[in-house]
Amino acid sequence: MTGRELTRMRISARRYKTQRGNEMIEFALFAALLVPLLLWTFITGMNLIRVIQAEQICREIGSLYLGGVDFSTYAAESLVVDIAQGYGLNVGSGFTGNVANMYNNDTNGGNGYVVVSEIMYVGAATCSTLPAGTACTNQGAYVFLQRIDFGNSNLTISGAPVASAFGNPTASQTPYGIVENYLTDSGAVATNFGNFVNSGLLDGQVVYVVETWFASPGLGFAAPPGGGMYARVML
Repeated sequence: MTGRELTRMRISARRYKTQRGNEMIEFALFAALLVPLLLWTFITGMNLIRVIQAEQICREIGSLYLGGVDFSTYAAESLVVDIAQGYGLNVGSGFTGNVANMYNNDTNGGNGYVVVSEIMYVGAATCSTLPAGTACTNQGAYVFLQRIDFGNSNLTISGAPVASAFGNPTASQTPYGIVENYLTDSGAVATNFGNFVNSGLLDGQVVYVVETWFASPGLGFAAPPGGGMYARVML
């Protein structure tokens, strides 16, 4: 072995001693970036899957509503619990007072909330059905004909309380959720509904709307839609 080769070996040995541990430091720095990225990717993927599933649940509820299912009954709400299995929708063990119909079974716990609405546009022809001399307060507006909600109305998603995009009727309702005096009571107006309709409805035309919220507290870390999802279908 030549002197030059021995010199190179000594230099390589010194470099090795001074560079030991660099790989561990580099790996730690890389892992500090990679692990959160992988975690975020996983949570985002899971949330997107749940969004798709929530939209399908919403569509199924809409199909039932359009088909005439009465969601003011406990049996119908229990059916939705089965449809939304795994999403924590809770409608209790029965209606308070053992009543047959209830339009606001919304004080339960759980991670789900459902609102079904029947909304109509009020034009001149519809107003003409009122007795002569009766003012048609809501002419030119969208009004609730029916509103039923169940689940947990106190639910929050990412710190924000759940709320219908169309507002809530303050007019009197029957146990079936039928809104009374929808032509003359301004509390029957569906606030902001016109913003969600590309073209105005015809006089007397009705739209059935379902809105669902499902909290997902276990998948709320820095991933859209962090904490839960909202779905809406209009039929």
